[in-house]
Amino acid sequence: MEQDTVRNTAGKVGEMADKASTAAQSGVQDKLDQGKAMLQDARAAAGDAVNRATAVARDMSTAGTQAAAQAGEAMQGVARQVGTQASQAATTLYEQGTSAGTYVTRYTAEQPWTALLIAAAVGYGLAYLVHRP
Repeated sequence: MEQDTVRNTAGKVGEMADKASTAAQSGVQDKLDQGKAMLQDARAAAGDAVNRATAVARDMSTAGTQAAAQAGEAMQGVARQVGTQASQAATTLYEQGTSAGTYVTRYTAEQPWTALLIAAAVGYGLAYLVHRP
């Protein structure tokens, strides 16, 4: 958009230069003075366009920096949440393992023969799987 403004301004400068040379060739002093005034306006417009382009580039740089900072903050927040959830999952898993161990210990104490038969069946099944051709 700013490039179009610069191009348009440059086009205007070219048109005004053509008008100024035509006026000089025809010898009309008024046309020459108008051309000079228009040229000064075009130069001012070109300067304004450059200043606006510089300001836009500065704003875009600032916006990019802010977006990167926000993305970094968001990633840190997500990492914290994942860490918290992993910690909670580990705690829950530990508690469930402890509960299962307590249950197996209690069941083994109450039903030793049944527990022995179950352990033998599990051992036989694992041995069968390991030694299968």
